Amino acid sequence: MDLDRILIDLLSDRIVAELAARRRRGLLVFAATDLGLDAALASLATLARAGWRFEWTAEAALREDLAARLDWPEAAAPVTLSRAALVLVPALSLSLAAKLALGIADDPLSQILTEALDRGRRIVAARDGVCPAARDRLARGLVPATEARRALMREHLQALAAQGVELGWAATLARMVEGAGAAAAPMQESGLFGAQQARAIPGPSVHLGRAVLLTPAAQDILAARGIAISRG
Repeated sequence: MDLDRILIDLLSDRIVAELAARRRRGLLVFAATDLGLDAALASLATLARAGWRFEWTAEAALREDLAARLDWPEAAAPVTLSRAALVLVPALSLSLAAKLALGIADDPLSQILTEALDRGRRIVAARDGVCPAARDRLARGLVPATEARRALMREHLQALAAQGVELGWAATLARMVEGAGAAAAPMQESGLFGAQQARAIPGPSVHLGRAVLLTPAAQDILAARGIAISRG
């Protein structure tokens, strides 16, 4: 009887350990952009120290560089989501964001993410490659020349957020994955919401009444800070 109890305890410990390990397994999806990539890799190193383990897949343009910089194995083709509790997109390109926003799945990466959305998997993505006010974009002079272009990029991000994708900056991916975040700011019911108010919001979200006029400058600042906008 004592031996049976010991065996049951050992088996239970192994099952608990395996379930805990599965909760910290994920799939990395790298689109064809290096905007924010160095900061994303630093975030991944933080997650590795916290016990996370990943497989990864990438566009061909990044594959060789990532193979040299990542300690985890490249996912075998075809990529499956069976063991991934989390799908993390450290490099999200404008092209991939546009496809997901429009429901297009015509290449391996968009197909993986579409399946993850359909299966209700948690998806966390870095917005650096898409946001018109991203730090890397500004540093490289990749600033959209027209408001129409900036609005299109913001709309892609808003469409992803509406589908459940958690958006943040490459530098903050580790904190997002681990669930750290500031309290939401209280709702503003009416009036003008401009750049000054946008800079004062603590994050991670701002709630605006339907009568509030949100200026384009404020929208860019909120996007640059990774602050989500909701209307009430």
